[in-house]
Amino acid sequence: MAVSSETPSIPAGEHVQVNLPHIGLLPATVETTEPGAVVMVLAVSDARVKRLAEAEVAVEHATGRGINRFGGTLELDDSRPEWLRVVLQGSAERIQRREWARIEATLPISVKGIGEPVGGDTVTLNISGGGVLVKDPWKMPLGIDVRIELEVEAGVRIQALGRVVREPAADQKGIRIDSIAREDSERLVR
Repeated sequence: MAVSSETPSIPAGEHVQVNLPHIGLLPATVETTEPGAVVMVLAVSDARVKRLAEAEVAVEHATGRGINRFGGTLELDDSRPEWLRVVLQGSAERIQRREWARIEATLPISVKGIGEPVGGDTVTLNISGGGVLVKDPWKMPLGIDVRIELEVEAGVRIQALGRVVREPAADQKGIRIDSIAREDSERLVR
């Protein structure tokens, strides 16, 4: 695949996700873009990344029209382990990753950090079978693991483990559901 010479259309400061082999999606912030490359800073440093120099990766940027995926090769800087540079290959691919319908819903939810002293009671803004968007008065950091307990209807509560993966606004956080009991998943989808 040919190396791209186009400058990707991702503004500096945008939140993106880097899809890394054997690791999965990690949240990052765009530092800068340049012809044929995007430079990012990981939201949370991850020691596993240093083994992936020259690996094929993808940068995923959510927009109102879908998700733009930029494929490329990972370059690392040993002096700054949280810094990633992806040399782009080919053109951006627009994808739609959603497996679940998302609905606007204001429901009571409890969010508690796992190993992090953050969280409490708040409300959802929208919900799907794969995650929730919540009001975030605590300023939870991206990348932390959380426990959630959600009241889906009067007297019916579900529990799940998730990860804070996006920040669409200063007081909002998107939580991806990573582990949920089958019965609770069915209740959530209903």
